[in-house]
Amino acid sequence: MDPFPADIVLRFGLVIFFALYMALGASRDPRLSFAVSGVILAHALAATLAFRRTRHNSSSLLTVWAVLICADIVVVNMAAFADRNDESPVHLLVFASLFTASAMFEMPFVLALAVLAAAGVAGVDMAKSEEAGIGFNTIFTAGLVLFVAGFAGNRARSEAALRRQLTESEGREREQAAALRLALEAARVSESRFEAISEHAPAILVLFDPSGRPMHASRSLTTLLGLEIPGLASELAKTSRLSKTDREAIRSAINGAVNGIAANLEVSVRDGKGEMRHISSTFFPIAGGGGAIALDVTGERALAAQVTRAQQMETLGTLAGGIAHDFNNLLTAVLGNLYMVEQHLGPGSPMAPLVSDARVAGQRGAELVKQLLNYSRPNMDSTELIDLERLVQETTRLGQRGITPSISVVIERGEPGAMVAGNFGALQQVVLNLIVNARDAMPGGGRLTISTGLMEVNAWNARENLDARPGTYRVIAVSDTGTGMPPETMARIFDPFFTTKEVGKGTGLGLATSLSILRAHGGWMAVESRVGEGSTFRVMLPALSSE
Repeated sequence: MDPFPADIVLRFGLVIFFALYMALGASRDPRLSFAVSGVILAHALAATLAFRRTRHNSSSLLTVWAVLICADIVVVNMAAFADRNDESPVHLLVFASLFTASAMFEMPFVLALAVLAAAGVAGVDMAKSEEAGIGFNTIFTAGLVLFVAGFAGNRARSEAALRRQLTESEGREREQAAALRLALEAARVSESRFEAISEHAPAILVLFDPSGRPMHASRSLTTLLGLEIPGLASELAKTSRLSKTDREAIRSAINGAVNGIAANLEVSVRDGKGEMRHISSTFFPIAGGGGAIALDVTGERALAAQVTRAQQMETLGTLAGGIAHDFNNLLTAVLGNLYMVEQHLGPGSPMAPLVSDARVAGQRGAELVKQLLNYSRPNMDSTELIDLERLVQETTRLGQRGITPSISVVIERGEPGAMVAGNFGALQQVVLNLIVNARDAMPGGGRLTISTGLMEVNAWNARENLDARPGTYRVIAVSDTGTGMPPETMARIFDPFFTTKEVGKGTGLGLATSLSILRAHGGWMAVESRVGEGSTFRVMLPALSSE
C-alpha cells in the first residue's frame, strides 16, 4: 500500500485539472500546454514510483519528499507559464506546497522553498509580460509567497511547540495517573492490613466519628464482650453492662479523643454471658475523629489478686507457725500439770470433773496448734510412690463413717496403677477434708462423687491459677450436689480461719492446710462451683515423668 495515497491521487487529479483548464481556453499555445501536461503526468508517475521504493525507509522517504516539493514548485511555475492569463490561478498551488513543507520540515527549508517559489513566480510573470522589468504585481505576488511561507513556517513551529506541550502534559498526566495508581494500591494494601489486624487481633479496636459515635469495631468486640457496633452506644448505656461511674468516664475519654486528648482508662464491663470483665483501654485522637484500643485484663487482675493473697497468706503462715510453736510449748506444760493433778485427785473429788474439762480443752487446743503447724510447714519428711486408687479407697472408707445414708457416695475408677510421689498421710488428710466439706455442703442429702484421671495443662490454662504450671497432672476430683458457693465466697475459701460453717464446727484451716500440702507436693487445687448446683474440687498432683 502506498505510504501517501492521498498525495498520489491529488497529483493525478492535478493532471486532469490542468488539461481541462487548458482545454477551456486558458492555453497560450496548444503544443506548450500539451508538453506541460506531459511533464505534470511524468512528475506524478515519478512521485508514485519514488514513494513505493522508499515506503519502508523513513529517512529516505523524507529526502524524496523534500525533492518532490521542490519539483512541485518548478512544475507549478511551468504550468503557470503555459497559462495565457497574466495572473495565473495555477500559482495558488505554490501555497499548498509551502504548507505541506511546513508540516514536515524545519523553518530554514521552508524559507528556501519560499525564495524558490517567489523567484519562479517573478520569472514567469517577467517572461509573460511584454514590458521589460519587474512590475508591481510580480513584486506583490513574490512578497505574498514569502509572507505565506513565513506564516506557514511559524504555524509549523507553533504546532510543534503545542505538540511538545501536549506531549509533556500527557507525560505529566501519565506520571500523575501512575502515582495515583500507586497511591490507591498502597491505600488498598494499608486497608487490607488494617482489616486483617482488626479481624484477628486479640485487642478491641473502636473508631469514632467527630461527634463521638462509634463507626468501626474489630471482631474482638463481639468475641470478648458480645457487643456489636449498631447497638454499642445503647448497650453501654445499660446499668447491667456498665456502672454509672465507668460510663461517664468512657464518655469523657471519647470526647477527649475526638478533641485531640489521649487518655488511659480501666473499667469493668459485663459481657454477653453475664460475667464481669476488667478492660484496660487507651483513647487517642485520629484524623476525623478518635479511636480506642482495649485489652481484656481480667485474667491478669485475677492473677495479681492471687499473688497479693499468696503473699498475705505466706506472711500469715509464718506468723501462725511461730505463734503455734510457742503456744505448743505452753500447752505441753499445761497438759502435763493437768495430768499430774488428775493423778493426785481421788475418784470422788469434786475437782476431778473440772480438771478433766480443762484437759480436754487443752487437747483441742493442741490439735489446733498441730493444724497451724501443718499449714505453715507441711510434713514432707518422708515421700513414697502412692497408688491413687488405694489412696481414694482408704480415704473414702474413713470418710464414710460420718456420712449419712441420704448421701450416696460414688467412686469413678480411673486408670489402673496411676502413681504419684508424696506423703500418703498428708494427701489422705487433703482428700478426707474435701469429703467432709462435701458432706457438710449437702445437709439435705445428695450425691458425692470421687474420681481420678489424667490432665494436660498448657501455658494458657496455667494462667488461671498462680500455683499452676504447664505439664501433665494426676487429678483427684471430689464433687457434690450441694448448695454451691457464690464468687465472693470462692475468692476466700483458701484464706486461713475463713469458714462458712457454724461457730464451733470449723476452724477455717482445712482448705488452707490442704492447699499448703499440695503446694509442697508441686501441685495445686482447682475449684468450680455454682450456687444451687454444687461444687467440684480438683486435687492436681504432678504425674511421674515415666508416665
